[in-house]
Amino acid sequence: MTKSLEIALVVEDVLSLAVMEKVLSHTGRHFLVMRPQVERGIGNIQRSIHKYRTASHALAHVVLVDLDHVACPPLLRSEWELSNLPQGMLFRVAVRSVEAWLLADRTGFASFAGIPQNKVSQHPESLDNPKQTLINLVRRSRNRRLASELVPTQGSSVPIGPLYNERLSKFVRDQWDVDSATKSSPSLKRTLDRLQHFMN
Repeated sequence: MTKSLEIALVVEDVLSLAVMEKVLSHTGRHFLVMRPQVERGIGNIQRSIHKYRTASHALAHVVLVDLDHVACPPLLRSEWELSNLPQGMLFRVAVRSVEAWLLADRTGFASFAGIPQNKVSQHPESLDNPKQTLINLVRRSRNRRLASELVPTQGSSVPIGPLYNERLSKFVRDQWDVDSATKSSPSLKRTLDRLQHFMN
């Protein structure tokens, strides 16, 4: 029987949590998430990162953050002073955000969003703002209900629609193809590869 690995999982939001749960499952390993931490933003993760580093000596920690507008993952690691991590801590960066990983499954996302596949970028990690790109794609969707759920109303101070995280999390669980996405998302592929060997 394959031994399970107990971990704490630290993410920015509920969508990232759904993505990482799917990726963990896709490894074929028995990850047991003892403590899912949805930190409500990258700033909260950064403030707690040294606490997580210390805690990883007792319970393995997997941390995922978005790169956002930092130039590259190595620079983000340097800014956070994460050059030398304990064996029990895996720190991963989605380039430039977890939405790029969703868009990387071009067939699946186009089907979900009701848009032509050729409208979805073949290189989602090169987008300046994958989240805004995703919203703009859905804005043109034939599925008006989906658009009303994911796209913010005109003049709204909130950057996403009312059911953005819920509907995209359901897409991740039900339709998102991890293997397909890794072909267009190097940072997702690296994360999957690292999870295959983490604490193994």
